[in-house]
Amino acid sequence: MKTSDFTVYLNSVEFENAFVPLLDNSLTLLAFIACLIFIFIKDKQAFRYAFLCLVFHIVGSFTYEPIMSFDDDKVYRYILWALNDIVFIAIVAYWALKDKMYMWQSIIVQLVVLPAPILQLFRLVDRHLMDLSYSTYLYKSVLPIVNTVTIVLCFVPLLWHFGQKLKWKNNSIKS
Repeated sequence: MKTSDFTVYLNSVEFENAFVPLLDNSLTLLAFIACLIFIFIKDKQAFRYAFLCLVFHIVGSFTYEPIMSFDDDKVYRYILWALNDIVFIAIVAYWALKDKMYMWQSIIVQLVVLPAPILQLFRLVDRHLMDLSYSTYLYKSVLPIVNTVTIVLCFVPLLWHFGQKLKWKNNSIKS
């Protein structure tokens, strides 16, 4: 497949209808699995972040169609989605300050999610207010990456948890 054919496929409705819903559903499932894991290992801070991701993915799934049908001009959806991302960042920052989630996880999440509201507003200005299409490739590549990394960050505390278990096990063997 040539590069131009690949880019045409990435911008096609066929790709969007086939891959994006599958990715969204699997990300929701992964967030749910992360919640179950952290309930089992009793890590409240990691559970809180995984549950927040799960809630935001479920709310996003249920509000997508109503927003799309309400917004015929394709203007308000970008503002709503940018506000959604800003609220997510604000909750994560607040929880980190109150020690309700890991500070290191909060900082990484904020850095990962920060491009999303900026890109939503850039898309609004670029495509709908100026009739340009500079944001098309960025929009279709960066947002799925942001969503995926946000869910992957749910599982990072597991590395710390198992690292601590391994460290404890090695120390008890040496004693």
